[in-house]
Amino acid sequence: MAVTGDDVAQDAPEVACLMEDLRRKCGLKPDDLLGRKIAGVLRQHPAGKRRAWADDLVARPPDDPAWLAFVETVTVHETYFFRDPAQLAVLSDRFLPALLESRAAAGKRFLRLWSAGCASGEEAYSAAILVLDAIAARGENARDWSITVLGSDISRTILARAWEGIYGGPGLNAFRRLPDRHARHFTPCMGERAGLRRISDELAGLAAFCQHNLMDAQPPGTGFDIALCRNVFIYFDEAAQQRAVGALHRGLVDGGLLLLGVTDRLPPGSGFVREPCGTAVIYRRGALP
Repeated sequence: MAVTGDDVAQDAPEVACLMEDLRRKCGLKPDDLLGRKIAGVLRQHPAGKRRAWADDLVARPPDDPAWLAFVETVTVHETYFFRDPAQLAVLSDRFLPALLESRAAAGKRFLRLWSAGCASGEEAYSAAILVLDAIAARGENARDWSITVLGSDISRTILARAWEGIYGGPGLNAFRRLPDRHARHFTPCMGERAGLRRISDELAGLAAFCQHNLMDAQPPGTGFDIALCRNVFIYFDEAAQQRAVGALHRGLVDGGLLLLGVTDRLPPGSGFVREPCGTAVIYRRGALP
């Protein structure tokens, strides 16, 4: 049943309370769509118990399973392989070859990437494919390199799908922008899961996933050469964006790259400098002012 503006108005105090809690704990920007989603969750509880349920949820910490389950129901996890191919082409054709050449020349054959807000993992696996291609283009074997691609998201439920590495099925196709040449990285499933595809063992060996809230002061790791945080900032208010930028800056090495979504921009003083590469939104980590 669709949730209307009248439904939101009926539970306006509870909706406002939970919307503020989402803004405070995970940076979600208040808007009408979020209000309708919250109202829809509230309607699953008896009218006389909604306020008590909302108050209990607000009192829980950001890592509480019940609160995270609530976040799961009101956030968007739509993604797919090779989203924004123009940006990924710049990464593949320009930045990855230069980075690999620099590391090889220094005798440091390692690379660390972070996909922040990775949802079900398609972005992290896409990045891993590009790294494998870049190493192969050098005539080298990926086994001679130490490669880590870490995907993080606030939702443990969606991360379970990333760990599983099985995609396809009804709804929007996760493979709708996957170049044909990369199909070799996926194997058709059999039996009850016929019609789905599983990532290759090689990709599974490169990627790892962890629960992380971009509102946390610290990133899930440090020393990353490249961070992808695409189509995440559009859901954040300005204060939340500042906090997320801080975590990304701390996670990257000096000179590390930050890839954002096409509508994302960083404010002055963020510690990042925009790279001149056309419409691709890529920043390089510099010093904080």
